[in-house]
Amino acid sequence: MTIKCFLCLYLLPIIHDPQIMNLIKNYLYSIVILCAFTACSNDILGEEDTSSTLETSSEVVNNTVFANELLEVLNEYRASIGLNSLSQHDESEELAVKHSYYMVQQNEASHDNFYDRAQILQESGANYVSENVAFGYYDAASVLQGWLDSPSHKSAIEGNYTHSGIGIVHTDNGVPYFTQLFIR
Repeated sequence: MTIKCFLCLYLLPIIHDPQIMNLIKNYLYSIVILCAFTACSNDILGEEDTSSTLETSSEVVNNTVFANELLEVLNEYRASIGLNSLSQHDESEELAVKHSYYMVQQNEASHDNFYDRAQILQESGANYVSENVAFGYYDAASVLQGWLDSPSHKSAIEGNYTHSGIGIVHTDNGVPYFTQLFIR
């Protein structure tokens, strides 16, 4: 599964000038990177605030086996480029599980309410917070590769973080939704 710029896909048939497409692509990458470093506030994206989504039912179960495998391959990647390993962080995991459950309910991957999750973690002592989300991958290496193929997600993976929490919640049909929070 490849993460694609949907705006570029829609504009490609309309705009044929490669220089204009390059400008648009660079502008969108800049927005994504800026969003990653400014907590992906829903106000910037113009989305409605649905702060009640931080609550879940007690029936939500994190696929911890899959989450541990993902953290392991992610740490192997970080070690291969000379970065520290990330330690598992319980509060981040809890928030990640709740957000993955929210995405399952919405049937869509999103960063909705990221600012709320970041604020909770910052109130608990985190200085920096970032997040990656995905859905539809069935093994840890594929999820990692999907994120590495996206500049903004790769930036989070290669960021100066110390801890992480991963939440993986499956739909009734078995499709996994992923949220990974990175903190320092």
